[in-house]
Amino acid sequence: MTSRVAALPQWAALAALALLAGIIAYGVRLPDVTRPDPHRPPPSRTDMGFYRRVVARVRAGEPYEAAAVTEQRAEHYALRPFLTVRPPWLAEFLAWLPRGAASRVMAVLALAVIGAWMVRLWPLAPGPAGLAWSGIGLACGVGWAFFSKVELSLIHEAWAGLLIALSLALRRERRFGAAVLVGLLAALIRELAMPYLLVMAALAVMDKKRGEALAFAATLAIALLALAWHAHALAPLIRSTDKASKGWLALGGWPFVLSAARWNVLILLAGQWLAAILVPLALLGAAARNGPLATRLAILLAGYLGGFLIFGRPENYYWGFIIAPLIGAGVVLAPPAIVDLIRAAARRPRLAPA
Repeated sequence: MTSRVAALPQWAALAALALLAGIIAYGVRLPDVTRPDPHRPPPSRTDMGFYRRVVARVRAGEPYEAAAVTEQRAEHYALRPFLTVRPPWLAEFLAWLPRGAASRVMAVLALAVIGAWMVRLWPLAPGPAGLAWSGIGLACGVGWAFFSKVELSLIHEAWAGLLIALSLALRRERRFGAAVLVGLLAALIRELAMPYLLVMAALAVMDKKRGEALAFAATLAIALLALAWHAHALAPLIRSTDKASKGWLALGGWPFVLSAARWNVLILLAGQWLAAILVPLALLGAAARNGPLATRLAILLAGYLGGFLIFGRPENYYWGFIIAPLIGAGVVLAPPAIVDLIRAAARRPRLAPA
């Protein structure tokens, strides 16, 4: 893969560096909302407790929709529209697993993400140093799957984010079956993964890869049908008196983006100021590289982060699990992009012949 920024005119490279510095400076100055809240409710009243009780009900034989609606109503959570109730597939899977196995399965999935991306990034960062850098950057993007004291295996976005990252890494120019299947799993677990399927189908159309485009489009159709079935199953259980959601159009802007980007080991340790640096660098790293993998990574990062500028209330920061592994991959690509951009900015303009 070659760099898109290496051949930029000097003025464009200088403008890009100025824009990058401005975005980082703005983010660093924002209030840090990633620090733990000492006044948060006790565990029995958090979303973790809610998800845990729903899984326990399903494990005991209760239908998922009835269990979820009962628990959400008891917690005075919104039940309208139906999207406030998560799809059933993750709860069914967790109820099927032996107790305590979910975290281990998630850790194995995170290792698969790291391994798959290290293989794909090897041409860009060869040698022992490049391999080590790729491993560190990717591990920071999924490290929460290994080190968190919270039961993150209960969070739909955490699974969906890992599956999206694995699907993208598995997709090759001539082989895409595994990527399609893994992408479907992500979309079934959380509908926020459906834009991934749409992007992959659209890019396949642009690349004139008809088979791949049809496969991702069919996968998206299956995910939408599953969501419609979920809505149908919930319809008789929802009452007109049930609480309605406030909606997700919050225009949270860059502060919400950085809040959602907290799911990186380094950011969790250092705070939001590091997110203000890493997120723009991840975008630059992905956008600067030519090639199908980097193009898809850049479009997905830009699309999801752009969506987070508009959608997502402050308490929805856990949506950031969807892109946490992708940010890690973008950070791995950032150093050569920065070097190329600086070289382009420092390049002396050619003088016209006399």
